[in-house]
Amino acid sequence: MTYKEALEYIHGLYWRGKKNGLEKTKELLELCGHPENGLRFVHIAGTNGKGSCAAMLASVCQSAGLKTGLYTSPYIVRYNERILVNGEEIPDGRLAALTEYLAEFVEKMEVPPSEFEFGTVLAFLYFQEQQCDIVILETGLGGTFDSTNVIQNPLLCIITTLGLDHTKQLGNTITEIAQAKAGIIKRGAPVVFYGETKEGEAVIRSRCEELSVPLVLPDFKEIVPERIGTPAMPGEQGKEENCQQFSYKQWQHITLALCGLYQQKNAALVLEAAELLRTKGLGISSEAMRKGLRTVHWQARLEVLRNNPLLLVDGSHNPQGMRATVESLRQYFPERKLQFIFGVMADKEPEALAELFLPLAKKVYVTAPAVPRAMKAEELLALCERLVPEPGRTEFVLCPTVESALAASAEEAPDEVIAAVGSLYLAGEIKKAATR
Repeated sequence: MTYKEALEYIHGLYWRGKKNGLEKTKELLELCGHPENGLRFVHIAGTNGKGSCAAMLASVCQSAGLKTGLYTSPYIVRYNERILVNGEEIPDGRLAALTEYLAEFVEKMEVPPSEFEFGTVLAFLYFQEQQCDIVILETGLGGTFDSTNVIQNPLLCIITTLGLDHTKQLGNTITEIAQAKAGIIKRGAPVVFYGETKEGEAVIRSRCEELSVPLVLPDFKEIVPERIGTPAMPGEQGKEENCQQFSYKQWQHITLALCGLYQQKNAALVLEAAELLRTKGLGISSEAMRKGLRTVHWQARLEVLRNNPLLLVDGSHNPQGMRATVESLRQYFPERKLQFIFGVMADKEPEALAELFLPLAKKVYVTAPAVPRAMKAEELLALCERLVPEPGRTEFVLCPTVESALAASAEEAPDEVIAAVGSLYLAGEIKKAATR
């Protein structure tokens, strides 16, 4: 297979053989010799923040000299982003070769795997081939029936924030969602949980007690913010003044390269996790923890794509995520109205998302990502005009495509700040268009 043929094959699996459960992943792993055996995993689930936590912990492990695999979803620009070793994407040639190899086993299956199930097994093959010392493994959806949950003996489990997202699949209450996420907890693997939801904590604590595993909750009251930094282009992000800084418990004056005040809580979660990994015999020094957080990069989380005018891209696609984004924007740009590029999936509470950011908006480029699930731009415009808190004080511009919205925003004055929000699909299209 060529790389293009491999991607067509992988994406073509999406519509075939969808079924809730782990049976197909287990069957494919059995057919290809269980590449997951022998790998050491940290398993991460949660509603928001799991990708950021995964990226931070992977950066810490890599800084400690461990060959580190990182499996995340969804991708923003290229499929290869989902499978990294020491921060490098799986090469096109290896992706194609492993797809061709796995496709032969798929033909032996009565019901083929889904795209995500196939990708998970492919990632395990690549991590085994690369002889990774540790793999940071992010769930795709939920936990119990997520295809990543085929692993047997993780070193550690992390559960990040819990919120009402994917309710059709996971349930309509925090308790139900926590039960789905708690499905990754295994006997012998300590759990680090974000907390801050009583119902969720009751579920996670009960599961940990049932399996006799330690539960650690960060004490966010111990976070002492010291500098919020300034959002900057990736090449400038390593500069001390552009990073945020905070102290947490014994970790004093930690520099964090990611924007967003909410990332300080995620970083506290990662510090607690790294401390537990030390007790498992992994040689993660305090300096490795510091370096990992100081050098981490993660796409589409208040990521700067352009200066003059400043363009920030954030994949916040549920109310919990949007609330955190808006709070950070208020901190970075106090007492200031901003411009937004807004596009959203029709099934992702567009009303709630719009209500959260519109009080900050003086101008909104309303658009629609080029995917079937996206809300039509005309419908989204009508919704925004209905919800805007001060009619007549916010200008709306209808843009038929994301690329046209990006082009129009580039004509704004150099001192303007523009935030693209509402969907990871929107973030992906903007990043593609911005790099052409």
